Amino acid sequence: MNAKAKKYLRKGIKILLWIIGSVIGLFLLIVLLIQIPYIQNIVKEKAVSYLEGKIGTDVQINRIEIGLPKKVIVEGVYFESQQGDTLLAGEKLAVDISLLKLLSNEVEVNSIQLKGIVANVKRNKDSVFNFDYIINAFASDKPADTTSEPMKISIRKVNLDNIRVTYNDATTKNDISAKLIHFDTRIKKFDLDKMDFEIPKINLDGLKVRLEQGMLDEVANSTQETAEKASSQPDLKLDLKDISIANIDIGYDNQESRMDTKLLLKKMNIKVNKIDLKTQLIDLDNFELQDVKGQLALGKFEKQVQEELPEATTAVQSSQWKFKLATAEIENVNFKFDDNNSAPVTKGIDYKHLDITKLNVKAKELSYTPEAISGEIAALSVKDKSGLDLQELRTDFFYGPKGAELNGLYIKTPQTLVQDKLVVSYPSLESIQENIGELGVDANIKGSRIGFKDVLLFVPTLANTNPFKGNPNGTLLISSRVQGKVKDIYIPNLEISGVGTTRIAASGHIKGLPNVQTAYFDMNIREFKSTAKDINMFVPAGTIPNNIQLPSALSAKVKFKGTLKNFDTDLNLASSFGNAKVKAKFDQRNKDNERYYADAELTNFDVGSLIKNDSIGKVTLKATVKGRGLNPQTANAEIKANLVQAEFNSYTYKDLIVDGKINNGAFEATAN
Repeated sequence: MNAKAKKYLRKGIKILLWIIGSVIGLFLLIVLLIQIPYIQNIVKEKAVSYLEGKIGTDVQINRIEIGLPKKVIVEGVYFESQQGDTLLAGEKLAVDISLLKLLSNEVEVNSIQLKGIVANVKRNKDSVFNFDYIINAFASDKPADTTSEPMKISIRKVNLDNIRVTYNDATTKNDISAKLIHFDTRIKKFDLDKMDFEIPKINLDGLKVRLEQGMLDEVANSTQETAEKASSQPDLKLDLKDISIANIDIGYDNQESRMDTKLLLKKMNIKVNKIDLKTQLIDLDNFELQDVKGQLALGKFEKQVQEELPEATTAVQSSQWKFKLATAEIENVNFKFDDNNSAPVTKGIDYKHLDITKLNVKAKELSYTPEAISGEIAALSVKDKSGLDLQELRTDFFYGPKGAELNGLYIKTPQTLVQDKLVVSYPSLESIQENIGELGVDANIKGSRIGFKDVLLFVPTLANTNPFKGNPNGTLLISSRVQGKVKDIYIPNLEISGVGTTRIAASGHIKGLPNVQTAYFDMNIREFKSTAKDINMFVPAGTIPNNIQLPSALSAKVKFKGTLKNFDTDLNLASSFGNAKVKAKFDQRNKDNERYYADAELTNFDVGSLIKNDSIGKVTLKATVKGRGLNPQTANAEIKANLVQAEFNSYTYKDLIVDGKINNGAFEATAN
């Protein structure tokens, strides 16, 4: 290279360096100047003048601070609508944004802070929003460039304080007012291209919302459309972690459905393990709810008219959502429900007029799938205005396609205590509707009691039937062990008492239910104690014939084996009328050829009082009967009796021995 060329090269390099240095210096000068309040005030005035000239309404900005390359702060903002009222006003808007990345079509927001923001949004009957004129003012006539790459957007932190928003929609007749005290969140991943979002923290403290809704059908349709669109976009990834919500006040009123709802919530914390929209899974680690007060009232309709919702799509119908919750704690929930289209009931739980108070729940390992529901309720208590007072409920529960289980069951009210296990099984729910005999039962109810008052809460129609009619505050004590299927069931133990002086202790085996007429019974009633008063209270009116008077007190031991038409029985009775022992066999499967055998012993038994016949008194008797047929015209039987003593027409007869036969209706007897 000659000397002349070198000279030009050096000058060229100097010029290039001077240009680069000038550009850098100019940029630094701009950065420096833009930090000066005077320059920032000029920028603010230019911005206000430009905006007012562009949109044609008043605009105010008290202060703009631009700190290159990231910080933008705007204070004292005011936008006026074309109607002359406030469209948007704000105390402070601070954005930490990488301004230089805007040149590469990328929006990187490190933080957004809004404070003291007021927004009033309206839509008129022509579906025109009160901010549409601003959008139209900045709209370009040039067609959108669909070939350029989409802008990448990322957000890291959001902080909102004292936000007030109103929305009035004359088209759908929906009016909303919301006041937010504080909201902050931290976003770890915000990828719009891949619809992938990771939000490890959400904190909301203080929210008051009032919603007045008019056109319910339109909203319901749009809600269903939104749900269907969400179900058809399973690629959305939403990774949430800790959600904290406190001091919520929500009110909802719908003129069409005449629904009025209010909800006050003190505290709710949610810790999320996983939300997977693709596999339709919601997995929560913890759920806490504290101090909730709510109400739902349905107004009275003059005429019940409701349009049907559009038919759900296949995607919605085939949804298979699954839910898991490791631990849950709910404290002091109070909720009132009134359906004013239904008159209040005077007795029992009124499901159309509930007033639930002091609902408390502690649970863990809750799981829901379309096939099964399971979990452990460690403690549940609730009250209702009807008188329901569930003091404690504990159980491990499971419900699936082939059965349901309540293990470790403990239900306690002031009148009732039920424990400890109830398991049912079945091939399918459809199958047991056709054949209840396939229903399997494994129950162990020990040391339990059933308060009639609680039963009448759920089934008040029983109040006029025995035993509830004569003893509405009674308590039934029960201990029972039951195993097997309905068609082949074992009862190792059954003990019932508590109503009057009645007590039953039994065990047995029953085959062939639910058909009682053909079922086979092998029962051992170890103890049966009762009174005439108790029995008349238990059995339906008219069951006991008018010419029968039950003893005032009785106890019995009974063994029964066979069917109702063919059985063996052994009865040992002690009563206030006297004692009786009966061993008998009876087979009535063949009409007019029935077979029977009885060995009976009466000891000082007041037969007259039993059959209400004053002519007969106490009887002591030993007798054996064996025969065929019950038709008096064709019966054949042998009778041997020893009438030890009997009272008849004020006379006492003793030592009468009878040996007789019945042959085709003719009776022959030898008495001694």
